[in-house]
Amino acid sequence: MYKHFICHLALLLCAAPLLAQPRGWATMNGGTDGGRGQNPIVVTTCQELVKALGKRDTTRRTIYVKGRIDMPGLQRVKEVSNKTIIGLPGSSLVNDRYTLEKDSSGILYFDRCHNIVLQNLTFLGPGAFDRDANDNLCVSRSTHIWVDHCDFQDGMDGNFDCNSGSDLITVSWCRFRYLKQPWPKLADDDNPDHNSDHRFSNLWGSSDRDTINSQGRLRTTFDHCWWDEGCRARMPFVRFGQIHLLNCLYSSSVASVYVQSRFRSNVLAEGCVFVSKSKNLKLFQTPSSSKPEFQDYNIRFRSCQGADDLEQRHGNTPYFEPPYAYEAQCACQVEATVSASAGATLAISEP
Repeated sequence: MYKHFICHLALLLCAAPLLAQPRGWATMNGGTDGGRGQNPIVVTTCQELVKALGKRDTTRRTIYVKGRIDMPGLQRVKEVSNKTIIGLPGSSLVNDRYTLEKDSSGILYFDRCHNIVLQNLTFLGPGAFDRDANDNLCVSRSTHIWVDHCDFQDGMDGNFDCNSGSDLITVSWCRFRYLKQPWPKLADDDNPDHNSDHRFSNLWGSSDRDTINSQGRLRTTFDHCWWDEGCRARMPFVRFGQIHLLNCLYSSSVASVYVQSRFRSNVLAEGCVFVSKSKNLKLFQTPSSSKPEFQDYNIRFRSCQGADDLEQRHGNTPYFEPPYAYEAQCACQVEATVSASAGATLAISEP
């Protein structure tokens, strides 16, 4: 059912076409199609965007973001279904204010949502600082999510996190990076867990103890994604999920560790390219031996460039094979393809 490496060059144009459907986990169990182009609306302010998404609304709607939209704080989208949000060229969702007020940080949070598509959006944060703040984008308790050709920059806590048993997700052709220097640790901050250099991009599963919500969920495909300059760790950090890293590019010069495989994670990195040359860099990290009750994990690298084939696990869970059809690009072509087309590069016209 699945196809192994077939060398092909896809979506090499910088102005890549709008994709009609995802690959990977978001195609399973009915698929993910969002608003299907129906009921198009153009928004230019945060208020217009929130209104277009609605409250507990299931109407199919396609929302186009135009220009720069300043977000006053985290916008919580709850129990909404069948929506597509598309960024027009040059648009952005911005919350770049450095703040110690948690509710004033972050950009978008989807909670208990279903069948949501985000395409060609640029998320701009204030820079990384671990003050228990919000993320540029967070998905919680949601299913059938497709995030495609988005550019995530300088999330205060994280660029894009996913938690609480969200499931059937594809993240494709996205670019993650940190262009701003991390905010310094405050002089009066005596919390040893706060790290001023919190350029930790993607947390998938927020707690080892969240078995009830997350076991068997958090299934995600990262398809042709790019962890670019400034990313230090969490590319991604995974708990519980069956995670397919397909033809992804890793190029940050400050990376300390790429993939962090934690409790009951089952990770397959296939056809990925690792080109970073930072000092003391770890290809992957597994659970700490100080917590033997949370040691279960599986991780594999297959046909990658810059990493030997590897299978490593602790526990009796079988290595997963993706249950969907796909063609993996030859790793020899991935750097050129991903660097040309990942991020908010879609050529989209206003409806």
